[in-house]
Amino acid sequence: MVSTYLIVSAVIAIIAVALGVAYTTGAADPLIEKIGIFFFKAKAEAEAKKLQAQGLKEGEDFLKSDLKGNQQADQVKERLGNLGGGLGDLKKPF
Repeated sequence: MVSTYLIVSAVIAIIAVALGVAYTTGAADPLIEKIGIFFFKAKAEAEAKKLQAQGLKEGEDFLKSDLKGNQQADQVKERLGNLGGGLGDLKKPF
């Protein structure tokens, strides 16, 4: 009888290979872009809450479009920005 650990290991290996192929061929780029935009927007929300905690008011003292997270999300949407903290594009050439 085949061990459960062997089956689980094989399934995880197959999933890892499939994700690697999707990343290499560029099929995962739209998903990576959406995840990046989600995180940048969350970063902008945190920035807004931090500024509000300091007593600043949205619309008077700061605009949501001026927050760094929203600017990064807009750049990624327009394919001008990059993910990874400025370390490069989604895929780096060898």
